[in-house]
Amino acid sequence: MVKKLTRTVLSAADVGVPVLLLSLLAASVHAFTAPVAGDLGYDIYDIVVNQGVKGPLGFVGGVAAFLFGVSRLFSNIMIGIPTIVAAVCLIKADSILQTFGMVI
Repeated sequence: MVKKLTRTVLSAADVGVPVLLLSLLAASVHAFTAPVAGDLGYDIYDIVVNQGVKGPLGFVGGVAAFLFGVSRLFSNIMIGIPTIVAAVCLIKADSILQTFGMVI
């Protein structure tokens, strides 16, 4: 009984200590903020995100991917569901980027 309890406690410590250390390290991550005019990399951000992903190109690509996913949903569900999820991620990519707290 004691050996079984000791093994359980040690296996919990093997998982718990690394998770605790990783959570302490992750506390220093900050959310990504979009660069403003004049910042380093603003021109690239403006072309890719503002004019591409958030612009008409990203919207048309997202709607096309969504419609393709819906059409594939009835014939092959394993292709349809990931395509619909990817289309929604493309349409809301700027919000997702800021939510995840990506550091550049």
